[in-house]
Amino acid sequence: MDFKNLARDEVLDVKRYIPGKPMAELQRERGLAEVVKLASNENPHGPGQRVLEVLDRSIRELNRYPDDSAYYLHKALSKHLGLDSERIFIANGSVEILYFLAELFVNKGEEIVYAVPSFLAYSIVSQLSLGTGVPVPLGANSRHDLPAMAEAINENTKLVFVCNPNNPTGTYNTESELKDFLDRVPENVLVVVDEAYVEYVDAEDYPRTLEWLEQYPNLILLRTFSKIHSLAGLRVGYSISHPKLVDLLERGRPPFNVNSLSQVAAMAALKEEERVEWIRKENSLGRDYITKKFCEMGCEVLPSQTNFVFAFLPLDSKEIFESLLDRGVIIRPMESFGGRENAVRISVGLEYENNRLMHVLKELIQTKSRS
Repeated sequence: MDFKNLARDEVLDVKRYIPGKPMAELQRERGLAEVVKLASNENPHGPGQRVLEVLDRSIRELNRYPDDSAYYLHKALSKHLGLDSERIFIANGSVEILYFLAELFVNKGEEIVYAVPSFLAYSIVSQLSLGTGVPVPLGANSRHDLPAMAEAINENTKLVFVCNPNNPTGTYNTESELKDFLDRVPENVLVVVDEAYVEYVDAEDYPRTLEWLEQYPNLILLRTFSKIHSLAGLRVGYSISHPKLVDLLERGRPPFNVNSLSQVAAMAALKEEERVEWIRKENSLGRDYITKKFCEMGCEVLPSQTNFVFAFLPLDSKEIFESLLDRGVIIRPMESFGGRENAVRISVGLEYENNRLMHVLKELIQTKSRS
Protein backbone atom coordinates (compact mmCIF):
# COMPACT_ATOMS: atom_id res chain seq x y z
CA MET A 1 0.00 0.00 0.00
CA ASP A 2 1.29 3.46 -0.89
CA PHE A 3 0.69 5.40 2.32
CA LYS A 4 1.86 8.59 0.63
CA ASN A 5 -1.53 8.75 -1.04
CA LEU A 6 -3.08 9.20 2.41
CA ALA A 7 -1.05 12.28 3.32
CA ARG A 8 -1.78 15.87 2.41
CA ASP A 9 0.27 17.12 -0.54
CA GLU A 10 2.04 19.60 1.75
CA VAL A 11 3.46 16.77 3.85
CA LEU A 12 5.14 15.16 0.85
CA ASP A 13 6.94 18.41 0.03
CA VAL A 14 8.50 18.75 3.48
CA LYS A 15 12.18 17.96 3.94
CA ARG A 16 12.57 16.33 7.35
CA TYR A 17 14.53 18.16 10.00
CA ILE A 18 17.84 16.33 10.39
CA PRO A 19 19.51 16.95 13.79
CA GLY A 20 23.23 16.77 14.43
CA LYS A 21 24.75 13.31 14.29
CA PRO A 22 24.45 11.54 17.68
CA MET A 23 27.71 10.78 19.50
CA ALA A 24 26.81 7.14 20.18
CA GLU A 25 26.04 6.58 16.50
CA LEU A 26 29.44 7.88 15.41
CA GLN A 27 31.23 5.81 18.05
CA ARG A 28 29.40 2.71 16.89
CA GLU A 29 29.93 3.32 13.15
CA ARG A 30 33.64 4.12 13.29
CA GLY A 31 34.78 2.30 16.40
CA LEU A 32 35.83 5.46 18.23
CA ALA A 33 36.45 5.50 21.97
CA GLU A 34 35.82 9.23 22.38
CA VAL A 35 33.74 11.69 20.39
CA VAL A 36 33.42 15.47 20.60
CA LYS A 37 30.05 16.82 19.47
CA LEU A 38 29.99 20.47 18.44
CA ALA A 39 27.04 20.32 16.05
CA SER A 40 23.75 20.97 17.84
CA ASN A 41 24.25 24.22 19.79
CA GLU A 42 23.95 22.31 23.05
CA ASN A 43 25.28 23.59 26.34
CA PRO A 44 28.41 21.47 26.99
CA HIS A 45 27.93 21.90 30.74
CA GLY A 46 25.50 19.45 32.36
CA PRO A 47 22.53 20.51 34.52
CA GLY A 48 23.23 22.29 37.79
CA GLN A 49 23.10 20.69 41.22
CA ARG A 50 19.69 22.14 42.08
CA VAL A 51 18.24 20.56 38.94
CA LEU A 52 19.81 17.16 39.62
CA GLU A 53 18.54 17.12 43.19
CA VAL A 54 14.95 18.00 42.29
CA LEU A 55 14.93 15.42 39.50
CA ASP A 56 16.16 12.76 41.91
CA ARG A 57 13.21 13.47 44.20
CA SER A 58 10.58 13.87 41.50
CA ILE A 59 11.41 10.76 39.48
CA ARG A 60 9.69 8.65 42.12
CA GLU A 61 6.33 10.21 41.21
CA LEU A 62 6.25 9.34 37.53
CA ASN A 63 3.10 7.30 38.05
CA ARG A 64 1.22 10.61 38.38
CA TYR A 65 0.22 12.93 35.56
CA PRO A 66 2.02 16.28 35.49
CA ASP A 67 0.31 19.53 36.46
CA ASP A 68 -1.49 20.31 33.21
CA SER A 69 -1.46 24.05 33.87
CA ALA A 70 2.23 24.14 34.90
CA TYR A 71 1.01 26.53 37.61
CA TYR A 72 4.21 26.78 39.64
CA LEU A 73 6.44 27.12 36.59
CA HIS A 74 4.22 29.95 35.39
CA LYS A 75 4.66 31.66 38.75
CA ALA A 76 8.41 31.11 38.73
CA LEU A 77 8.76 32.54 35.23
CA SER A 78 6.51 35.46 36.15
CA LYS A 79 8.82 36.37 39.02
CA HIS A 80 11.96 35.77 36.95
CA LEU A 81 10.78 37.97 34.07
CA GLY A 82 8.90 40.56 36.11
CA LEU A 83 5.73 39.98 34.07
CA ASP A 84 2.20 38.79 34.74
CA SER A 85 1.93 35.02 34.42
CA GLU A 86 -1.04 35.53 32.08
CA ARG A 87 1.47 36.58 29.42
CA ILE A 88 3.35 33.27 29.57
CA PHE A 89 2.60 30.13 27.57
CA ILE A 90 4.65 27.01 28.35
CA ALA A 91 5.28 24.23 25.85
CA ASN A 92 7.29 21.11 25.06
CA GLY A 93 10.20 23.17 23.74
CA SER A 94 9.76 26.52 22.03
CA VAL A 95 9.59 24.75 18.65
CA GLU A 96 6.23 23.29 19.67
CA ILE A 97 4.90 26.84 19.86
CA LEU A 98 5.91 27.44 16.25
CA TYR A 99 3.71 24.54 15.20
CA PHE A 100 0.84 25.81 17.37
CA LEU A 101 1.06 29.30 15.86
CA ALA A 102 0.92 28.03 12.30
CA GLU A 103 -1.87 25.58 13.09
CA LEU A 104 -4.06 27.93 15.12
CA PHE A 105 -3.66 31.22 13.29
CA VAL A 106 -2.90 30.61 9.61
CA ASN A 107 -5.85 30.13 7.27
CA LYS A 108 -5.79 28.87 3.69
CA GLY A 109 -4.32 31.52 1.42
CA GLU A 110 -2.51 33.36 4.21
CA GLU A 111 1.26 33.74 4.40
CA ILE A 112 4.17 33.28 6.81
CA VAL A 113 7.23 35.48 6.27
CA TYR A 114 10.63 34.30 7.52
CA ALA A 115 14.31 34.73 6.71
CA VAL A 116 16.58 32.24 4.95
CA PRO A 117 18.81 30.77 6.03
CA SER A 118 17.39 30.66 9.52
CA PHE A 119 15.96 28.03 11.86
CA LEU A 120 14.71 25.21 9.60
CA ALA A 121 11.52 24.75 11.62
CA TYR A 122 10.13 28.00 10.17
CA SER A 123 10.13 26.52 6.69
CA ILE A 124 8.72 23.20 7.90
CA VAL A 125 5.79 24.65 9.85
CA SER A 126 5.03 26.97 6.96
CA GLN A 127 4.83 24.04 4.55
CA LEU A 128 2.64 22.02 6.91
CA SER A 129 0.27 24.92 7.55
CA LEU A 130 -2.74 25.78 5.42
CA GLY A 131 -0.88 28.87 4.29
CA THR A 132 2.21 29.66 2.25
CA GLY A 133 5.74 30.39 3.35
CA VAL A 134 7.45 33.53 2.06
CA PRO A 135 11.24 33.19 2.51
CA VAL A 136 13.30 36.40 2.46
CA PRO A 137 17.10 36.10 1.97
CA LEU A 138 19.40 37.43 4.67
CA GLY A 139 20.87 40.83 3.96
CA ALA A 140 24.22 42.48 4.58
CA ASN A 141 26.54 40.73 7.03
CA SER A 142 24.23 37.66 7.01
CA ARG A 143 21.65 39.39 9.20
CA HIS A 144 17.86 39.54 8.83
CA ASP A 145 16.97 42.04 6.11
CA LEU A 146 14.13 43.56 8.11
CA PRO A 147 13.24 46.24 5.51
CA ALA A 148 12.91 43.51 2.87
CA MET A 149 10.81 41.42 5.25
CA ALA A 150 8.57 44.43 5.86
CA GLU A 151 8.17 44.83 2.09
CA ALA A 152 7.16 41.15 1.85
CA ILE A 153 4.21 41.72 4.20
CA ASN A 154 0.87 42.19 2.44
CA GLU A 155 -2.84 41.79 3.13
CA ASN A 156 -2.41 37.98 3.19
CA THR A 157 0.38 37.91 5.79
CA LYS A 158 -0.53 36.38 9.15
CA LEU A 159 2.80 35.48 10.80
CA VAL A 160 6.38 36.73 10.67
CA PHE A 161 9.26 34.76 12.22
CA VAL A 162 12.38 36.68 13.28
CA CYS A 163 15.23 34.67 14.79
CA ASN A 164 17.32 37.04 16.90
CA PRO A 165 20.16 36.16 17.29
CA ASN A 166 19.86 34.12 14.14
CA ASN A 167 20.52 30.41 13.81
CA PRO A 168 22.70 29.36 11.95
CA THR A 169 24.68 32.59 11.49
CA GLY A 170 24.86 33.83 15.10
CA THR A 171 24.25 37.40 13.90
CA TYR A 172 21.65 39.74 15.37
CA ASN A 173 19.53 42.80 14.59
CA THR A 174 19.80 45.83 16.81
CA GLU A 175 17.18 47.45 19.00
CA SER A 176 16.59 50.34 16.60
CA GLU A 177 16.37 48.00 13.58
CA LEU A 178 13.81 45.70 15.17
CA LYS A 179 11.77 48.58 16.55
CA ASP A 180 11.64 50.27 13.16
CA PHE A 181 10.46 46.97 11.70
CA LEU A 182 7.72 46.50 14.29
CA ASP A 183 6.50 50.04 13.60
CA ARG A 184 5.99 49.06 9.95
CA VAL A 185 4.11 45.81 10.64
CA PRO A 186 0.28 46.03 10.64
CA GLU A 187 -1.28 45.20 14.01
CA ASN A 188 -3.16 42.21 12.54
CA VAL A 189 0.14 40.48 11.68
CA LEU A 190 1.75 38.48 14.46
CA VAL A 191 5.50 39.01 14.82
CA VAL A 192 7.27 36.09 16.49
CA VAL A 193 10.77 36.99 17.73
CA ASP A 194 12.62 33.77 18.53
CA GLU A 195 15.13 34.53 21.30
CA ALA A 196 16.41 31.02 22.00
CA TYR A 197 19.96 32.35 22.49
CA VAL A 198 19.12 35.59 24.31
CA GLU A 199 20.98 34.64 27.50
CA TYR A 200 24.28 34.43 25.59
CA VAL A 201 24.01 37.94 24.15
CA ASP A 202 26.41 40.60 25.41
CA ALA A 203 25.84 43.29 22.74
CA GLU A 204 24.64 46.53 24.31
CA ASP A 205 22.34 47.40 21.40
CA TYR A 206 20.44 44.09 21.48
CA PRO A 207 16.65 44.68 21.65
CA ARG A 208 15.04 44.86 25.10
CA THR A 209 11.91 43.21 23.79
CA LEU A 210 10.33 42.50 27.18
CA GLU A 211 9.78 46.24 27.51
CA TRP A 212 7.84 46.41 24.23
CA LEU A 213 4.93 44.11 24.97
CA GLU A 214 2.47 46.90 25.80
CA GLN A 215 3.42 48.95 22.76
CA TYR A 216 3.16 46.01 20.35
CA PRO A 217 0.26 43.68 21.27
CA ASN A 218 1.03 41.59 18.16
CA LEU A 219 4.54 40.75 19.45
CA ILE A 220 5.28 37.18 20.58
CA LEU A 221 8.63 36.30 22.17
CA LEU A 222 9.98 32.75 22.24
CA ARG A 223 12.51 31.53 24.81
CA THR A 224 13.82 28.17 25.93
CA PHE A 225 15.47 26.19 28.72
CA SER A 226 17.37 24.09 26.17
CA LYS A 227 20.40 26.33 25.80
CA ILE A 228 22.01 28.16 28.70
CA HIS A 229 19.93 26.23 31.27
CA SER A 230 21.24 22.83 30.02
CA LEU A 231 17.80 21.21 29.72
CA ALA A 232 17.74 20.32 26.00
CA GLY A 233 16.86 16.71 26.83
CA LEU A 234 13.78 17.70 28.82
CA ARG A 235 12.24 20.03 26.22
CA VAL A 236 10.86 23.12 27.95
CA GLY A 237 10.15 26.37 26.13
CA TYR A 238 7.79 29.28 26.52
CA SER A 239 6.34 32.32 24.79
CA ILE A 240 5.63 35.77 26.14
CA SER A 241 2.81 37.78 24.59
CA HIS A 242 -0.54 39.48 25.09
CA PRO A 243 -2.82 37.49 27.47
CA LYS A 244 -5.47 37.15 24.76
CA LEU A 245 -2.94 35.44 22.48
CA VAL A 246 -1.98 33.13 25.36
CA ASP A 247 -5.64 32.19 25.76
CA LEU A 248 -5.85 31.20 22.10
CA LEU A 249 -2.67 29.13 22.34
CA GLU A 250 -4.01 27.35 25.42
CA ARG A 251 -7.09 26.28 23.43
CA GLY A 252 -4.88 24.36 21.02
CA ARG A 253 -2.45 22.91 23.55
CA PRO A 254 -2.57 19.11 24.03
CA PRO A 255 -3.19 18.00 27.63
CA PHE A 256 -0.07 17.43 29.75
CA ASN A 257 2.27 18.64 26.99
CA VAL A 258 5.04 19.53 29.49
CA ASN A 259 6.02 16.57 31.66
CA SER A 260 6.48 16.73 35.42
CA LEU A 261 10.28 16.36 35.38
CA SER A 262 10.61 19.19 32.87
CA GLN A 263 8.50 21.49 35.03
CA VAL A 264 10.43 20.98 38.26
CA ALA A 265 13.80 21.07 36.48
CA ALA A 266 12.93 24.38 34.83
CA MET A 267 11.89 25.89 38.15
CA ALA A 268 15.15 24.78 39.74
CA ALA A 269 17.17 26.12 36.79
CA LEU A 270 15.70 29.59 37.26
CA LYS A 271 17.24 29.71 40.73
CA GLU A 272 20.75 29.06 39.42
CA GLU A 273 21.52 32.65 38.48
CA GLU A 274 25.21 32.47 39.41
CA ARG A 275 25.64 29.32 37.31
CA VAL A 276 23.98 30.99 34.31
CA GLU A 277 26.32 33.97 34.60
CA TRP A 278 29.33 31.64 34.81
CA ILE A 279 28.21 29.73 31.71
CA ARG A 280 27.70 32.99 29.84
CA LYS A 281 31.29 34.01 30.60
CA GLU A 282 32.67 30.56 29.74
CA ASN A 283 30.79 30.62 26.45
CA SER A 284 32.16 34.05 25.56
CA LEU A 285 35.71 32.84 26.22
CA GLY A 286 35.20 29.73 24.07
CA ARG A 287 33.50 31.69 21.30
CA ASP A 288 36.32 34.24 21.24
CA TYR A 289 38.94 31.46 21.18
CA ILE A 290 37.33 29.66 18.21
CA THR A 291 36.88 32.95 16.35
CA LYS A 292 40.51 33.94 16.96
CA LYS A 293 41.85 30.59 15.77
CA PHE A 294 39.76 30.72 12.61
CA CYS A 295 41.03 34.21 11.86
CA GLU A 296 44.62 33.06 12.40
CA MET A 297 44.00 30.37 9.77
CA GLY A 298 42.74 33.00 7.34
CA CYS A 299 39.09 31.91 7.54
CA GLU A 300 36.13 34.25 7.31
CA VAL A 301 34.06 34.23 10.52
CA LEU A 302 30.71 35.88 11.18
CA PRO A 303 30.43 37.83 14.46
CA SER A 304 28.35 35.73 16.85
CA GLN A 305 26.13 36.54 19.83
CA THR A 306 25.26 32.90 20.49
CA ASN A 307 26.88 29.67 21.68
CA PHE A 308 28.09 28.78 18.20
CA VAL A 309 30.33 30.18 15.48
CA PHE A 310 29.63 30.31 11.73
CA ALA A 311 32.69 30.24 9.48
CA PHE A 312 33.81 29.78 5.90
CA LEU A 313 36.73 27.33 5.56
CA PRO A 314 39.08 26.72 2.59
CA LEU A 315 37.46 23.30 2.15
CA ASP A 316 34.11 21.93 1.02
CA SER A 317 31.85 21.68 4.08
CA LYS A 318 30.88 18.07 3.37
CA GLU A 319 34.52 17.11 2.90
CA ILE A 320 35.57 18.73 6.18
CA PHE A 321 32.57 17.18 7.95
CA GLU A 322 33.55 13.65 6.90
CA SER A 323 37.23 14.19 7.69
CA LEU A 324 36.35 15.40 11.17
CA LEU A 325 34.03 12.42 11.74
CA ASP A 326 36.98 10.11 11.09
CA ARG A 327 38.77 11.94 13.90
CA GLY A 328 35.84 11.81 16.31
CA VAL A 329 34.65 15.41 15.97
CA ILE A 330 31.08 16.31 14.92
CA ILE A 331 30.28 19.75 13.47
CA ARG A 332 27.40 21.00 11.31
CA PRO A 333 28.10 21.47 7.58
CA MET A 334 26.13 24.29 5.96
CA GLU A 335 26.10 23.26 2.33
CA SER A 336 25.23 25.82 -0.33
CA PHE A 337 25.06 28.74 2.09
CA GLY A 338 24.59 31.72 -0.20
CA GLY A 339 26.00 29.68 -3.04
CA ARG A 340 29.16 28.86 -1.06
CA GLU A 341 29.98 25.23 -0.31
CA ASN A 342 32.50 25.88 2.48
CA ALA A 343 30.30 27.09 5.34
CA VAL A 344 30.18 25.35 8.73
CA ARG A 345 28.49 25.98 12.06
CA ILE A 346 30.40 24.97 15.17
CA SER A 347 29.02 24.93 18.70
CA VAL A 348 31.16 26.22 21.55
CA GLY A 349 32.28 23.25 23.66
CA LEU A 350 34.37 22.69 26.73
CA GLU A 351 37.93 24.03 26.62
CA TYR A 352 39.51 20.70 25.71
CA GLU A 353 36.84 20.11 23.04
CA ASN A 354 37.49 23.51 21.45
CA ASN A 355 41.23 22.85 21.54
CA ARG A 356 40.85 19.45 19.93
CA LEU A 357 38.62 20.82 17.18
CA MET A 358 40.98 23.63 16.26
CA HIS A 359 44.03 21.36 16.36
CA VAL A 360 42.43 18.86 13.98
CA LEU A 361 41.06 21.60 11.70
CA LYS A 362 44.47 23.25 11.43
CA GLU A 363 46.01 19.94 10.40
CA LEU A 364 43.31 19.33 7.79
CA ILE A 365 43.62 22.82 6.30
CA GLN A 366 47.44 22.63 6.19
CA THR A 367 47.28 19.21 4.52
CA LYS A 368 44.80 20.51 1.96
CA SER A 369 46.92 23.57 1.18
CA ARG A 370 49.98 21.36 0.49
CA SER A 371 48.12 18.98 -1.81
